[in-house]
Amino acid sequence: MKHELQDNDISKEALMEAWQVDEKTIDLIYKVINGEVDLSQFESVIKWRSQCFNPPNELEEKLKALNELIDGFGIESSRMEGYYKDHYWSDCICLYVNQGESYAITIIYDVVNDQFEFTTWGDWIEAMEQYLIDQSK
Repeated sequence: MKHELQDNDISKEALMEAWQVDEKTIDLIYKVINGEVDLSQFESVIKWRSQCFNPPNELEEKLKALNELIDGFGIESSRMEGYYKDHYWSDCICLYVNQGESYAITIIYDVVNDQFEFTTWGDWIEAMEQYLIDQSK
């Protein structure tokens, strides 16, 4: 499954600085998102697979790999009361790599629009709340 990437015009240099990684790692991040790399090369994905009775889906594995690449604090979800995507997602509006700070640049999987984004969780959640309010009018 290929997920779109909305990079919000954040430069590679800004991402490198925010996550303290080199350009090679940034390129690998893009490849993970675009499904252009074997996810079994990541220790976190191997460990996740070994803990699951059923194989995890590709999105879960991508997020595990991305968390490993930017040294995040795990994958978190955000939910919004009154929003309903479908039976699988329910009221979940995003999954994101926890960076330990609401306004630190991170990687977000936007469930509403089925795309990855580079932005801060704080900025994203504020914009999404307004977007969903506007959509319900």
